[in-house]
Amino acid sequence: MDFEQADAVNQAIRLLSLRHRARAATLLAPLGLHTGQEALLLELARTGPRIQAQLSEALGVEPPSITLMTRKLEASGHLRRTAAPADRRASVVALTDRGEALAEQVKQLWRTLAEETVTGLPAETVTELPGLLNTLTANVEARRRGYEPSALGWVREHVEQVVRTGTTDGVTMKGLPTVLMTYRGARTGKLRKTPVMRVEHEGRYAAVASKGGEPTNPQWYASLLADPLVELQDGTLTRRYRAREVTGEEKAVWWRRAVAAFPDYAEYQRRTDRQLPVLVLEPQVG
Repeated sequence: MDFEQADAVNQAIRLLSLRHRARAATLLAPLGLHTGQEALLLELARTGPRIQAQLSEALGVEPPSITLMTRKLEASGHLRRTAAPADRRASVVALTDRGEALAEQVKQLWRTLAEETVTGLPAETVTELPGLLNTLTANVEARRRGYEPSALGWVREHVEQVVRTGTTDGVTMKGLPTVLMTYRGARTGKLRKTPVMRVEHEGRYAAVASKGGEPTNPQWYASLLADPLVELQDGTLTRRYRAREVTGEEKAVWWRRAVAAFPDYAEYQRRTDRQLPVLVLEPQVG
């Protein structure tokens, strides 16, 4: 890419960000909101109560900024904060009735802003736009956080499709759905992304370290044992989870769920003397 093209790309992105933020501020002002607060309200409206650390991760905002926003919205009666049952040092943030009503007003303004922004674009371009923008964001984020692509071609292709489309929907193995794990490599400390089969039960997921029944565990298994905090994307929703290996009867229950979701796991176990590890990913609450 020559300088003229690079300059055109960077300037267009910079100006869009500035103008979009300024227009959002104008629309939000009559509601008494500052930019950033609307994203927090919408996140809580989508997901229900969240730990402040989860809000920080989901919104890409530093924890002190989240704390400041939640305190202001709590003071105005739109949020309430309570101590997390599992960790009294952490705060659970939830919308009040007043906050839910405000979130509905924000949704209407959000539609207005989006419609203004895409005016004149063909419908098919509007449909593709979130995926394109998500790809740009992921490209920048990967460099910022030290992302290391997989050495396996099929894994890179799966990850690239998720990043390009913004969803795991349609990204399958043998026609069955997958989810995308993001974690830190045990050896390099860099971010890694790996698709695994979608094995879900009541908001928890299982990751089976099958590696197609090969004699050794997949690379991600050691990484999750070393650092069990992961991000999991299912569809368009990404949340933080803590992984733990299960054994005994608990493993047997999750193994049955895994085989029901992806029958090939049973064949993979028959291929190897290695007992295939099963890790359960539980929503992080602190």
